[in-house]
Amino acid sequence: MKNRQENNESISERPIQFRIETAMKEIGEGVRWESIFLFSSEGLLMARSGESPEYGEDHLLEFAFSLNDLVGLLTDDLSVKEIIISGIHGKKLVFRYFRAWDNPMVIAAVVSGRKGYRRALGRLIKTIQNYH
Repeated sequence: MKNRQENNESISERPIQFRIETAMKEIGEGVRWESIFLFSSEGLLMARSGESPEYGEDHLLEFAFSLNDLVGLLTDDLSVKEIIISGIHGKKLVFRYFRAWDNPMVIAAVVSGRKGYRRALGRLIKTIQNYH
């Protein structure tokens, strides 16, 4: 009986991490990103989806936070919200900085150069910002 109740549980009743990871998978369907991570401003992993053999969670976290000060400086003058680094094998490392739950957040994603990701990433951020 318990399994049936768990299966019938609506997604809005699930923990926030599950909801974000589900959105990452659904919005990224069609291989928009190889892997994607949501980090808090303190470097806490909030959610993740996918796996990249070349770029793991630790590498992306290091990149994201080494760029933090630069983004802060550029945001004051130029309103920078995204930094892209060209990686190996035509892959790009995308770091999108935004606010959710009154805190700075960063999405770090490994994307293929062949698929558009910007619109999907924008949808994902709006979805995350709408979760309470």
